[in-house]
Amino acid sequence: MADNFRLTFAPNMMFPGGSARATFIVHSSLRLALAFDDTTDESVYLQTVLPPAYTGTGTLKARLLFYSASANSGDAGWSVAVEAVTPADTLDLETVSSFDTANGGTQALSGTAGDLTAITITLTNKDSCAAGDSFRLFLMRTATGTDTVSGDLFLHSLELFEDE
Repeated sequence: MADNFRLTFAPNMMFPGGSARATFIVHSSLRLALAFDDTTDESVYLQTVLPPAYTGTGTLKARLLFYSASANSGDAGWSVAVEAVTPADTLDLETVSSFDTANGGTQALSGTAGDLTAITITLTNKDSCAAGDSFRLFLMRTATGTDTVSGDLFLHSLELFEDE
């Protein structure tokens, strides 16, 4: 299956938001990550412009690459919400957010702490997005919901793509 487009976001391209936010961490291996707590639903945002290659005819997905601080078992719970704003929309970008209903999923850890794990979340609720829209994602670890992993989870990167 071919992709119409694929964008990759490193942790430094995201920003923690709200009162319960993920925090930046640099490991001793000099890798930057975003740390998400296991007892609080922590979040980050990212923003971009949806590329011209987005057709809307495929399936929009977010693929998260993450790893655990110390746990080697359990299910990591994540949710992703989409906000799309078309130029000339009547939405005050200074004061208002307009995210669609979040899409979520869980992924079992690999069995070894520190090993990279991937989860792909299909963004069926995508706020009627179109190529050229201002596009934001709200990413949250659902620590108080479907997540059963003890300890921090570290977000390595996020890929946004459309399968054709």
